[in-house]
Order: sequence, then C-alpha cells, then structure tokens
Amino acid sequence: MAPRRRVQGREEWPEGLHKKAVRGVDRYFFRNEKGKDVFFPEGTSFIDAYHAAQSYNEMYRDPASIFASKLDKYNRPLIDWGKVIIGRVKSEEELGENAFNTFVKDVERLNVLFGHVLSKEITSEHATDYLNHYCVEPGKSKNVYNRKLSFLNKYFDYLMDEQGVDIHPSSGKKFKMIKREEKKKDRADLDKDAYLKIYDAAPLWLKVAMSICLQSTHAVKELHRLKHKLMKPKEGECGCVWFKEPKQTWCDISKQNVMTFGTMYIHRHKSQHKKSSFVAIPITPELKTAIDLSKTDRLVCPYIVRRKPIKNNKISKYCDHRFQMTSNNISRGFSDVRDQLGLFDHLPKERRPTFHEIRRLSAKALKSSGQNLTQRMAHADENTTRIYTDTHDVEWVEVAPLSVNL
Repeated sequence: MAPRRRVQGREEWPEGLHKKAVRGVDRYFFRNEKGKDVFFPEGTSFIDAYHAAQSYNEMYRDPASIFASKLDKYNRPLIDWGKVIIGRVKSEEELGENAFNTFVKDVERLNVLFGHVLSKEITSEHATDYLNHYCVEPGKSKNVYNRKLSFLNKYFDYLMDEQGVDIHPSSGKKFKMIKREEKKKDRADLDKDAYLKIYDAAPLWLKVAMSICLQSTHAVKELHRLKHKLMKPKEGECGCVWFKEPKQTWCDISKQNVMTFGTMYIHRHKSQHKKSSFVAIPITPELKTAIDLSKTDRLVCPYIVRRKPIKNNKISKYCDHRFQMTSNNISRGFSDVRDQLGLFDHLPKERRPTFHEIRRLSAKALKSSGQNLTQRMAHADENTTRIYTDTHDVEWVEVAPLSVNL
C-alpha cells in the first residue's frame, strides 16, 4: 500500500500533487522527492498546479523510481510504520510503563517531522535533523542526545526488520562522550535537619508519605500504590499483610528480637520484570506508626497515602480511587513545602532536593547498620545502590605508619 492509494478521482494526478483544506480554503501543494511539501499560492487553478507538477516530475523525478515505489509495498509513509513498530515493541519487549510511553512519544515526534516521507527515502540527513531539532536546544544535555540516538537506532532496527528501509539511517552516528565530572550527581542532598523542618510543615498525607519512604527506602511510584490491607501478596500490587497478633522476629543485624506487626509487600514499578523487584519488609513499630497516622484523616480509602481532592476532577488514569494520590502529586507537594520554607532558595530549582532524596537519606542511615540495601531497595545490582549510599564528601583513607628501608 505505498505510497497511499489515490483518492477516487485523483488516480491520474501527477506524482506528488495533492490538495487539502487550509483554514477552510482548498489549497494545492506539491510533495517533492525528498518529502518536502510546497504549497501553491492561494487561488492557483487545478490546471496550473497540474502542469507545474508534471513539469517538475519530468525534470527531476526518475519515471522508473516513481513506478517502482508504487509497486514496493514496503515503501510506506513513516507515519504508517510507526503504528507497526509501536505494536511490536509493546508485544516483544518487557518495557515498563514510563519507558514504553517515552518510546511512543519519540515516535510521535519523529512523525511530526517526517511522518509524510516514504520510509525508503529516509536518509542519515533526516536522522541528523531529528537530533538537531530535539537535542541541540539550550539546556539539553548529552544524556538527552544519547537517549534520542538510542531511540532512532531501535526504531530503524525494527524498520529494517520489516524491510521498510534498505540502509540504516542512524547507523554510524556516535554517542556523545560524557566526562566523569558531568556524571556527578548535580542535585543537592537532603539532610536530617531539612527533612525534619519539611516534615513539621507538611500536611498529614505528606507526613505519611515521607515517613514510609524513610522507613522503607521506597519511592513515590510504590508509595502511591500502597494499600492498608492485602489478603495475600500479589504481583503488581503494594500493600500490607497483617499478623493476627504481633510477633517477636529475630534480627541478625541487631542481634535481638524486634516486634513486628505484619509484612509490607513492595513490587517495584521501575524494575517490575526483574526478580529483584519483589521485596517483603517487616512492619516494625516505626513503620506501623506511619501507617496508623494515615488513618487519622478518617477518609474511607484502601490506600495509605491519600487525601480528599480540592476540585471535582476526574480520577487520574494512574489511580482507581478518588482519594488515591498520583506519584506526581506526592513529589510536587514535597517541593511546594520545601520552597515555602525557603530552605534551599540559594540553589536553582533544578538543584534543590526532591522527595526522591528521602530515599537517599534513608539508605545512608541504614547503610551503617549492615542492612543489605540492594535487596531492600529492590535494585538489580549493587552499583545502583551505591548511587544512593556514596557520599559527596572527600574521604581520606588513613594508612599504617610504615617506612621504606632499602
């Protein structure tokens, strides 16, 4: 089917000549061999547009290539291939919700620029134009460029597999090298004093979210899905399974019994397809206190982090209860209180600590206890955990007072 079949009555129009309504007025336009649309002046008659298109084709288009493109069913507009590739990525790759949505948005961006171009007319110049358009704006980092290039590589890999292109358009393009100093975490840490000040000024629901994050080390994607009670742990859900009576549970780290009231089961959203994403956290007295604090709002809702909405808006697509909060609302609420207190006004907004920094504060506090944080934080490897526990301070390693005697 490619290029698209002519509308009935336009079968004999010259290659590249089209018509569409622009602001309620029918306009003729011509699509050249590079896929660029050129509109004829308003009021141009059909016969003038016909002859102009025919003359262009005779001078610049190869009649054999025009005929071949009509016979090649794989040479379709890029916008048609986008739907096919999105379908394949969804069915063949185990991407998380955020990663898949980002891929779909990148496909849409590509379609905005080149959706009308036939796939086998896409060249490396189109790939360069895409990267320049979305990655060379002021403030765009090398990471953004590398992510967009990774997207193009994946997209055209699928397109080659579908025989939509003969030559990989982004093949050979180099990723931008990120220097060691550019990899350093730019966001400021959240210290104990700042945490306590924000906690004291926070509304009830934010106090609950902050406390549970501090005790569990888990982030907003899990907190907003936490339920007060689960009958049994289940894949894709986060919540608490309570004991009928509190139990004394032996802790190998502290070498003593700890009172536990149940288990908080976390299925981490970001790494949901990995075995390490399933975590069972004993509910200690401190964690139970944070959960019980939620009940003081007297709202009837199965979720722990909740609030009564101010406006009568529709329920978010990420929620299934009117009082349930989205992860964005939790993060935004923390940042609002932080800025109202003026604790980090000396820093630009992009460097001020966010709600996620509570996770780092918790990890650093637990590290000294000997807890296996990689398991607790549902990380796939220790390198990821080290991002949270490494300090930015210079640590001097003291060595033994030895001398060399030859």
